[in-house]
Amino acid sequence: MGGQSSQQAAETLNAATLKRTVKLTDKTTGTTVSLTAKQAGITVDYTDRAKAAAKHSVVKRIVPFSWLFVHSTTSDSLPDALGTSDKQAHEDMRNASVQGTKGELKIVSAAPGYTFTPADIRSAAGSSFSSSATGDLAAATIEMGIVSPTVSDDTAKQLLDTLNKALSKDVTFTYEDGTWTVPAKKIINTVSTTVNAQDNTKLDVTISESKLMRQLKSKGIALKVAKKAADAGVTPATIAVKGSAYQVIDASATAASLSGMLASGQNAPVAISTKDFSNVELYEGLPASGTIEEKLQQLFGDADYEVAVYDLKTGKSKIQIDADTAMTSASTYKLFIAYSMIHAVETGQVTWDSALNGMTLSSCMATMIINSDNSCPEAWLARYGFSTVAQQAHDIGAANTNFVPYGMTTTANDLATVLKGFYSNSIASPDSTDQLFSLMETQVYREGIPAGIGSDGVVQDKVGFMDGLLHDAAIVRSDKGDYAMVIMTDGSSWNKIAQASLLIYESL
Repeated sequence: MGGQSSQQAAETLNAATLKRTVKLTDKTTGTTVSLTAKQAGITVDYTDRAKAAAKHSVVKRIVPFSWLFVHSTTSDSLPDALGTSDKQAHEDMRNASVQGTKGELKIVSAAPGYTFTPADIRSAAGSSFSSSATGDLAAATIEMGIVSPTVSDDTAKQLLDTLNKALSKDVTFTYEDGTWTVPAKKIINTVSTTVNAQDNTKLDVTISESKLMRQLKSKGIALKVAKKAADAGVTPATIAVKGSAYQVIDASATAASLSGMLASGQNAPVAISTKDFSNVELYEGLPASGTIEEKLQQLFGDADYEVAVYDLKTGKSKIQIDADTAMTSASTYKLFIAYSMIHAVETGQVTWDSALNGMTLSSCMATMIINSDNSCPEAWLARYGFSTVAQQAHDIGAANTNFVPYGMTTTANDLATVLKGFYSNSIASPDSTDQLFSLMETQVYREGIPAGIGSDGVVQDKVGFMDGLLHDAAIVRSDKGDYAMVIMTDGSSWNKIAQASLLIYESL
């Protein structure tokens, strides 16, 4: 470690040691697992040891030495550098699978899952723990709580061979008398696998609907299919234009046909399925050019509107249009009432069986969300106070939300904040949010975002409407990902909100 300060030497040794191998054997199954020290929950801090070593004579520090690397306190008087984490080491079991990436199908190997206490490694390894400056840091036999994979690498290899046969040449798609070809490498990028629901030792071929649709759009196939469907009277002619044509294709059914062909191992034409368009109005007058912000401006015209869209997995904002401007909330304020109710239950103030407005609290929240009932939230506010509920909203980050009698206001971003909090379980437990999401998914006013998303996803939302105000605050779960989508308007219509959600979804 010549030329380094004791702190630099410690940092170098810390990094190197955390990368060393720990070989573990499970007592019950005999399964062996090789981990890095870091993965095994071994902690390393050479700071004190390096400082102590620096006090030795210059000669001893110039001569190459292994004792700085040897961590056992019995070998010398230097401070011990190794410890173990208090947290259990855990890794989920991984089944073997096949994944398509960069135009190539590859096997992801199976790996056992485990859960163990890191301190057990040191106890089991005894004096052999870190007794050498090179090689394995430790080897031990401990209880690891092994969970074995159900799908083997051999099973994945068999499916890989089948898929490669089916993709030995480009894939042909058909609709009526039309045929179009997509390069096999492009189709490969849409392929993955899932464990079969009936037999967990087998794999099913799955197709990413969003990736498949991107291919059908980029190759111009979607537009050609839409024009043929419009000519046949199957779909509205207003959709058979660039930018909207993809909506003609039933992505789920088409993906299922493709996965079936691939699973057969025989390259054969794949039939493109189209949707049954019962809501023609949704597609009439849709802006077809410009950015999403420009399209929404064209769509809403002179109406007041604000929009907030967030990727719920990353927390990243996708669209912001006047999203911090306060508007009268209408019934969207009931999302904050729902949070207040859940908070009261989870902190032990009440139970779901407690009485409110002549029924249980559970029933009260259900009718408030599903039917947008007003009497239950009013009873809650009368009991706990407007200022209390407003402060609870502020506490979770909805700083621009305010509660006063007949004057509740909020913003698109504040509604997105409470939705994000529910989704991440940062403001409520999974049991509570599951209960709420089930209610939101079955609420009866579904002419807005649910109508726009349609079969492309599952929408769990709460609407608000009063005079000219129409709002919709939703969690959208789809093949493209999960999103918080909030659209607030004054002077617009439910159909415009549905169209806006369709345009937003298309842009994601």
